[in-house]
Amino acid sequence: MTSSSSRQHELLYFNGAGRAETIRISLHAAGINFTDTRFTGKDWPAIKPTTPLGGVPVLKVDGDSHCQSVSLARYAGKLGGFYPTDPLQALIVDEAIETLNELMAVAPKHSDPEELLKLRKDFQAGTMTKYVDFLEGLIQKNGGVGFASTPSIADLTLWGTVKMIRTGDWTGIDATFFESYAGIVATVESIAKDDKVVAYYASRE
Repeated sequence: MTSSSSRQHELLYFNGAGRAETIRISLHAAGINFTDTRFTGKDWPAIKPTTPLGGVPVLKVDGDSHCQSVSLARYAGKLGGFYPTDPLQALIVDEAIETLNELMAVAPKHSDPEELLKLRKDFQAGTMTKYVDFLEGLIQKNGGVGFASTPSIADLTLWGTVKMIRTGDWTGIDATFFESYAGIVATVESIAKDDKVVAYYASRE
């Protein structure tokens, strides 16, 4: 059977972190020399029909296209050492990353800027707080840092989400929203210093 490290991998996503960064970091940590295909919004209409379900990220493995960001992150995480072998810890990691993806999906959208601000303010006070309280609880049950005994794809995804909020990428959401969550802040600080994460960004310089 062909090993994953010897297979040809190509990751397709927009030229940004988004839902692909966890996959990129994990594949790099696995020592896989993958093709990191990035494109801009103007290229998307031509690329979209070539994807399995009309969305990205898409990971091509030996030419076969695979989709669904959490499934791709889990695959890459297993290869790169960012996914637990213990079934219960794996369940918690899956629980956390699915919650983070759902949080992004349910964030209000509106074409009117003023209405968007109102909707996002209510979202932050209600749904977002509920979801993030839940995530903080998972981290505290794990000892206050991370979702498992070792760094995971959930830690990486949380880090990406926090960075988006802190830099103002989510219009109408307080950039300091996460700062009152000790476990989340500790997890983000820890994963940012992880040797495999540092090595990935060093390779990009």
